Formats: sequence, structure tokens, C-alpha cells
Amino acid sequence: MSNFGRLFWTFILLLNSYSKSRYFIVFLKMLSIENLSVSVWEKEILNQISCDFELGKNYCILWKNGSWKSSLAMTLMWNPKYKIMDGEISLDWKKISDLSPDKRAKLGIFLAFQNIPEIPWVKLFEFLKWVYDNSVKTTTFMEFKKIIEPILEELQLSKDFLWRDLNVGFSWGERRKLEILQMKLLNPKYIILDEIDSWLDVDAFKVVAEMLKSLSTDENSFIIITHIFTILEYINVDETIVLERWKVVEKWWWEIAKRIKENWFKK
Repeated sequence: MSNFGRLFWTFILLLNSYSKSRYFIVFLKMLSIENLSVSVWEKEILNQISCDFELGKNYCILWKNGSWKSSLAMTLMWNPKYKIMDGEISLDWKKISDLSPDKRAKLGIFLAFQNIPEIPWVKLFEFLKWVYDNSVKTTTFMEFKKIIEPILEELQLSKDFLWRDLNVGFSWGERRKLEILQMKLLNPKYIILDEIDSWLDVDAFKVVAEMLKSLSTDENSFIIITHIFTILEYINVDETIVLERWKVVEKWWWEIAKRIKENWFKK
């Protein structure tokens, strides 16, 4: 390679590494929100939000309860209750605002719910097999059984859970483990954690946090929505996004989270 070629590619790599301008990061894979405004029941809840989630980096979205952090998560996964009034959501520079939740999931977006519902009459095995068959590849009963049972054992979950109704009677720690099981099955690229510490006691939280930490790689990104900081002791965060009154008011590195932890939500 000529000296000019080496200089050119060095320049491109430096731009990709250090510039925040979207004109300089076109080579990077990312989930992107641009000027997004969202309403629910005809009330605006998010206003002109813009942020990028680069693959391989972890992010934290912070602010107090009632700042519509979870609404952003629901919008990213296309909950029909949330209407996009303006702006765009794109994945790897392709618009996905009109895609249904299953199509977004196939593209690698995963949402861990704040409140995990019980679904009677749907067996866990049936649910997991349907998700896997429609997102990864079609399997027979025995093929999927061989795939799922080692993961259950790894997560210290009983195989008997497979034949119980989905989440019915499960503890919150078990429900969180089942979400981690889905992450292991689907290997999503962008994992949205919506206040996953909710309903967990101290011991259950530590177990879940350690499992999530083990899943963090250069091939995925965690988008952590929270108003407390314990989960950040387990998953390293590259950038913090602060929401207040439906808008992004601050974006910077981990130092923002440290400052808010020390001074609470005072500027």
C-alpha cells in the first residue's frame, strides 16, 4: 500500500474513533434515533430526541421516574401505543420506523421488560421454540430440546420450567433468567435493559447482573435504562444520556453518571 493509502485509512479510522458527527461515522454499525418525537393518547411524551448507539459500546439512559425513559424503549421496539409524530429510527443506516416488533427482533433488537407479564396457556418450551424458529432457524422438537436444555442448566433453571405456563408463578429472579436465556438463544446486537433491577432482591440482582456482564462483548451493545446505579457496577458504560422533561439534556461519557450518583439529579 502506498504512503497516501496508509494516510487515508489512518485518517478514516481516527474520524470513526473520535468524531461524534454522523457524517464521519458512516462506516460504523449503529442503532440511530434522529429528531424523534413520540406521543401516547395524543400527549407528546418525547420531543426531538437524537442519539446513536454504536455496536460494541454500552450506554446508560438516566433520569428520575416519570421522564419517559421506558417509553423510549417501547418506541424502539414498536409498541403500537406509542405513535411516532416526527423523526426517524434507523439500524445500520436503514430506516426501521415502520417495521413490526418481530422484524425489528430479527434485525437484532431485544427488549428486557421492566415488568415481565405472566402468559397463561402458553408453555415456555412452545414460546422459546417459536421465537427461535422464527428468528434463527427452524428446528424439530428434539433439535430444539438439545439446544435449550444446556442453557437452562447453565442458568441453573429446572428443565421442568419448559412445561409450565410462561412466567406464571415464576419468581422475578427466574423471569429475569428466562430473559437472559432468550438473549443467549437469539444473540441480539442491541439489548435494551429497561430497569431490570425492578422487583429483584439483592441476591437475585447480583446473580442476574453477573450473567448480563458475561454477555457483554464487542459484538453487541447494552442500552441500560435506569434511575439508580447498581447495574453500572457490573456493566461498563461508554456513554451516558440524560433525559429530562421529554428531551435529551446532556450526553457525555461515564463521568455524567458518576456526577449524578454523587450529587443526585442536581445540576
